[in-house]
Amino acid sequence: MKKVKSGRILAVDYGRKRVGLAWSDEMRVVVSPLKAYDNDENLLNKLVSLITENNVTEVVFGIPLRMSGEEGELAEEIKNFAKELSNKLPNIAICFFDESLTSKDAEALFKSKHGRYPVEKRDKYIIDSYSAAILLEEYLRKDENF
Repeated sequence: MKKVKSGRILAVDYGRKRVGLAWSDEMRVVVSPLKAYDNDENLLNKLVSLITENNVTEVVFGIPLRMSGEEGELAEEIKNFAKELSNKLPNIAICFFDESLTSKDAEALFKSKHGRYPVEKRDKYIIDSYSAAILLEEYLRKDENF
């Protein structure tokens, strides 16, 4: 589907246990992390609700790339999930973007904001959403002209 130039974008940092989320404002200027979801049987319906209730026009999924540029092992699972989402919401633009190193950047952000390393279980949810926010910031930045 074609890339939409306006409207809220939802970024998805898909993992087998948790799914980090972040979104932009409708002008695509401000990025905000959202609460991460558990990756369970309700995930698809939760995302459909989040998207439809909040005027999301585009969803960007992070795809893990190896240093060689090849897709990581989770890429196929992510693409299959994105296809399921697209089948439920055919008018929403779906795209993929390299998420390499966003988790490391998210951990550094966590440490700078909280003054400690992420060690608690709830910290992992925060890291996943920070990763989604970093992914979305990088995705939005790629279109800027400097």
